[in-house]
Amino acid sequence: METLRSRGINRDDVWAAADSLLKAGQRPTIERIRLHLGRGSPNTVSPHLDAWFAALGGRLQDPQGFAPKPGCPEPVTEAARYLWEAALQVAQAQAETALTQRETALADAQAALAREREALEQERLVMQARLDGAEAAMAELTRARDEALERGAQAEARAAGLQQQVETLRAEAGVALEARASLQREFAAERGAWDQERETMTARATASERRLALELDAARMAGKEAQKLLEAERKAALERLAHAAEAASRQGGEMMRLSQSIAVLEERIRQREAMLVEYREQKGAGSQGVAAAGRRGRPARGALAGGASALLRTRAAPGG
Repeated sequence: METLRSRGINRDDVWAAADSLLKAGQRPTIERIRLHLGRGSPNTVSPHLDAWFAALGGRLQDPQGFAPKPGCPEPVTEAARYLWEAALQVAQAQAETALTQRETALADAQAALAREREALEQERLVMQARLDGAEAAMAELTRARDEALERGAQAEARAAGLQQQVETLRAEAGVALEARASLQREFAAERGAWDQERETMTARATASERRLALELDAARMAGKEAQKLLEAERKAALERLAHAAEAASRQGGEMMRLSQSIAVLEERIRQREAMLVEYREQKGAGSQGVAAAGRRGRPARGALAGGASALLRTRAAPGG
């Protein structure tokens, strides 16, 4: 710290260096003073040099400001006076130059200050506009926040209602699940009964199919027998017709009865043929529906049996 103090400079050091430079005919500057002193920073020299320039005018007006000490020889005094006048002229010129430079710098500084002030005003306007926009945005955000809080409160109320509905639905779902389980149990029991009934009906259907097959075989045999009887009856009718034709000349009164018998026989033949057609249709339909074919087969069999009985009765009738 002592070393730093010893190397520091003060006002008197700067002023003495500036006086020496001025006496030597040089304009005092920061760099020249630093070179003259051999030390000192620009930040330290600058304020002392400004103070020296500020006091220079007053010192120049004081004749004793740069006067030699009393007791100096006359040549030294004359030389000092000459140097003082020369220094005064140089100082005045430098002062005027410095003043001009300072005025120019001041004008530049004032212009820069005006520009900066204008820029600051523009910036202030921009900042004011931004502030107004920020205040409007803040108001909008405040309104949006209030609305959001209100919607949040409404949402909480709806959530509470929905939670209550959820609890109710859960209870109803529990009841529905229990009912579904009960229905499933009932369905399982009914399905077991249905399966058993289906097996019973399947067994019955199988027995019915077997019985229908037997009935179809019997009907087929009856049909064959009826066909034989029909052929025999046709032949007999033809034979009777031939005998009737031969006896027509001998038995005129018999013609009417024979004609009627022939008409009856032809009608019976047509009935037998219709029964055969119906039997064939019933036989074809029997392969599509077992129960229905069984029901239709039994009447056909009875009809065939009835037809056969009627045919036998016709053949056994007198005059047949």
